[in-house]
Amino acid sequence: MPEIKCEFGHKQSIGTDAWVETLTLDQMKYARDQMAEKIKAAEAQPKRCVWRVCRGGLAEGNYREEDFEDAADHLVRIFKERFIEEAKAFVAHHYGTLRFEREIPHLSVELVSQFEYDTEWFPAKP
Repeated sequence: MPEIKCEFGHKQSIGTDAWVETLTLDQMKYARDQMAEKIKAAEAQPKRCVWRVCRGGLAEGNYREEDFEDAADHLVRIFKERFIEEAKAFVAHHYGTLRFEREIPHLSVELVSQFEYDTEWFPAKP
């Protein structure tokens, strides 16, 4: 959510839609052009890996590109217990194999731009 600051240093959070409502047509055109340039620059950046330890539809942990060993340790730590639970349920009810595979803990990888890596996945702590 954008934050605006007045000349006296007071800050206020404002939703993007509410902020856009305050702009003139020229300001909106300028903002559109500036955002297009920033998006283009962000998409042109090299991609970084985010290692994700997933279980079912949940991501239990996200790890930086260089922390793949930590991601593997996390997976190993949760795999056996969850596999045994899911295997027992599968044997008892014979639900779909795809569902079984999705419920088993696994690693996945996201390729994201450097901009996303630094702002969305692993933002600097204040």
